[in-house]
Amino acid sequence: MERKIIKNIILAWVFFPVVSVIVFYSYCLCWIFYLLYAQTDAPQSQPKVPLNPIRVYKVTSYLLTCMYENLTGPFIPSILQYGWHKLSSDGKKKPSVRKNIRYGPKPRNRLDVYLPDHVSATASKNNNKKCNDNTGHAAFTNQQQNDIPVIIFIGTSWNSDTCMPVAHNLQSQGYIVIVPDITIYPIGKIAEMVTDIQLCIYWAHTHIRSFRGDPSQIYLMGHGAGSILSALTVIHDVCATLNVLPPNNTNVNIPLWDNNIRKTGSPRVHGLILFSGVYDITYYYAYLYQRGLEQVHALPRVMGNKSDAFLQCSPAYLLNYALNNVHNREQLKMLLPRKVVLFHGDQDTFNPVTTTHNFYSLLNSAGIPSVKLNIYDHVKHISPKIDLIVPTRPLCVKILKDIKECCKGHGGVVVGSQLKEKRDEKEMTNQDKTKTRNSRRRMSQVRH
Repeated sequence: MERKIIKNIILAWVFFPVVSVIVFYSYCLCWIFYLLYAQTDAPQSQPKVPLNPIRVYKVTSYLLTCMYENLTGPFIPSILQYGWHKLSSDGKKKPSVRKNIRYGPKPRNRLDVYLPDHVSATASKNNNKKCNDNTGHAAFTNQQQNDIPVIIFIGTSWNSDTCMPVAHNLQSQGYIVIVPDITIYPIGKIAEMVTDIQLCIYWAHTHIRSFRGDPSQIYLMGHGAGSILSALTVIHDVCATLNVLPPNNTNVNIPLWDNNIRKTGSPRVHGLILFSGVYDITYYYAYLYQRGLEQVHALPRVMGNKSDAFLQCSPAYLLNYALNNVHNREQLKMLLPRKVVLFHGDQDTFNPVTTTHNFYSLLNSAGIPSVKLNIYDHVKHISPKIDLIVPTRPLCVKILKDIKECCKGHGGVVVGSQLKEKRDEKEMTNQDKTKTRNSRRRMSQVRH
């Protein structure tokens, strides 16, 4: 009996200090996170720091999960592999980049343009034939053929410099890559972010020919919040053009395009390439609430922090409303992008895959000619964004293959790391026809 009492006392002396330390550091970690990220635009009813142990446990678990995934997931291996790949590759060829081109009136409205090698070579051979666009940057003459697909990479929390590895990888595959700096929270909210993307798309339409880009082959690409912004910018524009926007009684007003800019009935972008996005903000807020993260996550505050405002910022809701209220679905189909590719990992615990499945069904209902959904096994939220910087990683190879299939346009077909132009195919066809005619003439001469 005495031994049991002594044993319990020893366990108590060991157990309670350990638990006390865990609880203490959990509260410290949670409170620091709240003080750093949960104060801006917080409701008056929200406490500065939580006291509820359940909420503290949920927030701390979320933070530890983020740290664990970054340390044990693809982040560190991909960064090391990217460094080795750059060291082992030919370092003599420096990627051609036109940096800090202004695309809007705000100081942050600048973008970088990454040009493929064959475009850079053309530029070096035609230094004397360069002309300046109205941004003051050197550009190519308009006599050159404009046939290269253009990818606008929306990085949100990333700036143009940290997006550089992904842009280099896409650039090496033969694409022109535009990486804009857009307004981020808390400098601005959803309206300012969408405005910046609109300005970037408009800049691409009006200037990309100078870089041999095809304005009819512009693709918006984003990861996470970048996927939401890309989809919202395009879907909201289509609904506004057809006058099928849902009633809005909130203080969140997504800016409208100047419809005088649209010269034809074609969509503003040819395709969407979206990674790990969430397209129903109402559903996502409920998901955050269940996990105890609705007060610290920036997305609710960026989008008005009210249920009605969440609907106005949900691409899935806007598209569903348009499908139910548009008079001519053929017009809706014509204004939507021709191609959409959705990527998501089945182990994404940050953005649930449910909204991607629902958005995919709505896109199919809208009659978009090419909609593809790729759910990757054993892939987490951050994996596509990180693996895409290393061309040799298996996931990157799969993603690049799907992007290549999406970006097969009328101007050129992406093959490996080159662009095989259709005019070459036509020349080969004409040569074959000439050979056939000559052989027939010879056969006829032999017969006679």
